[in-house]
Amino acid sequence: MGAKRRRTGLVATRKAAGYTQEGLAEALFVDRCTVNRWESGHHAPVPYLWPKLAKLLGVTREQLAELLADNEHASALSDTVPTANQAVALEDMKRRTLMKWGVAATAAASLTSGAGTTVGLADVQRLQRAAARLHGLDQRHGGDALWQAALVQAYDGTHLLDHGSYTETVGQLLLTATGQLYICAGWLALDAGQHQVARDSFGEALSMSRQANDPKIETRALANLAYQSTLLGKPREAQRYAYGAELAATGKGAPKWLAAIPQLRLAVSSSRTGNARDADRAVGQARRVLDRDSDTAGEEWAAFLSSSELDGIEATCAIELGRPTQAERLLEQTIASYEQQFARNLAGWRVRLARARLDKGAVDGAAEAAHGVLDDLSGEVASWRVGAELDVVAARLTAAPEVPEVADFLDRYRTVVHA
Repeated sequence: MGAKRRRTGLVATRKAAGYTQEGLAEALFVDRCTVNRWESGHHAPVPYLWPKLAKLLGVTREQLAELLADNEHASALSDTVPTANQAVALEDMKRRTLMKWGVAATAAASLTSGAGTTVGLADVQRLQRAAARLHGLDQRHGGDALWQAALVQAYDGTHLLDHGSYTETVGQLLLTATGQLYICAGWLALDAGQHQVARDSFGEALSMSRQANDPKIETRALANLAYQSTLLGKPREAQRYAYGAELAATGKGAPKWLAAIPQLRLAVSSSRTGNARDADRAVGQARRVLDRDSDTAGEEWAAFLSSSELDGIEATCAIELGRPTQAERLLEQTIASYEQQFARNLAGWRVRLARARLDKGAVDGAAEAAHGVLDDLSGEVASWRVGAELDVVAARLTAAPEVPEVADFLDRYRTVVHA
């Protein structure tokens, strides 16, 4: 494949509108490098940014599509750059998704609001309920079917901020609620394997956290960026984000239990670098924090935080550090005590149990655990993260096709995952 060709029309339009790359990025709450990738032809803006980007550039949606297709590989963009007809279909999809998951109220209200629309506490509360609802669905089902709905909600919060009329108090609450929705959207996109969407969403949440002076949103954004970096094989970068989250968690008004979140991210990233001492220290620190304060009441996104979760994180570190026996024991303990409402997380612990057993050479036990993951994926769980880990387990199990349990699993795996 040849090199991507710079979108010169997009560059010229941006300059004509009076924006530098930095200025446009700031107006869209994304990083400058994101705008640079658009203009260099390597990526296209995610769909929820199109209306605001078109408005800032002073062009129509159709004209924006033409500017983004100004590239010798324009045909390759067909999946990410919607035409005018595709844009209509996208809006229909968004509305269907929102209706399906019962979070359509805010979108329906704000999509029809224009400049000067009065925004009140009821609007903020709808956004808050939507975030709580999406977090609850994520814990039961995973992010594959939900991330678009969360993006629509986050964009609608931005729309109200940009075009609504509100008091200073409502504005502060609206900013916080929208930041929380971007965190939610980023987390769901990450679980769905939409990594650029996730990073952009976390970046926007981070920007809003600083405008709102909200340590919880800042901590979550940085901790989630750390999680993503570890997932993408960048543990050193993950450690930097985790240290930033650790500092943010000491901010004014932050609950004590919040300080456990950065430690969990630091533990796993440290184990990925082979630093057992730092990994063990971080797990221990997280346990001490939660021993002092584990009351996350009212925080739907943090409902998973428990001693069982810490056991699972310690087990994850043990796998990375070559301690499969310890990992197996902790994961069996985690799965036995974990609340069933967190189905996606349970699927993740089961696939790691399979990994630990493989590391021990217990292929039949690994296949048994992997069967449990298939039960989840053939039920209500749809998670790229779980699926990606299961793919690795399945690839390793192909080395032992003579084991009956393994053969049964591989047959079922091909049917369930690759049907």
